[in-house]
Amino acid sequence: MLKRFFRRWEDSMSAVAFAEAGEFDTAVEMVKEEKALFKKIWQLKQDLSLTIEDLTSMAITFAEAGEFEKAEMIMKEIGEKLAEIKWSKQRELKGLVLSSKAGSI
Repeated sequence: MLKRFFRRWEDSMSAVAFAEAGEFDTAVEMVKEEKALFKKIWQLKQDLSLTIEDLTSMAITFAEAGEFEKAEMIMKEIGEKLAEIKWSKQRELKGLVLSSKAGSI
C-alpha cells in the first residue's frame, strides 16, 4: 500500500511539474490517465471478486511456493471479506430483531 501511495504521489508531482512549466494539457492528461487506470483496476477487482475458498487456495499455493508476503496479503484480504460479511449479517439480524419487537408491541 505504501508503494502504491508513493507511486501515485510521484505521478502527481510529475503532473505538477508539467503544470508549473506551462504544459497544462500534459498535466491534465497525466491526471486523467491516472484516474482512468484507477477506475479500470477497481472495476476489474469488482468483476473478479473471488470467493473466500478461491482466495484461501491462492494463499496456500503462494505459501507452498515460498511467497509468504503474497500469501499474507491474501490472508489479510480474506480477513477483510469475513469482517465485511460479519458486519452485514449483524445489520440484517439487528433489523430482524428490531422489526419483530416492533411487531409484537
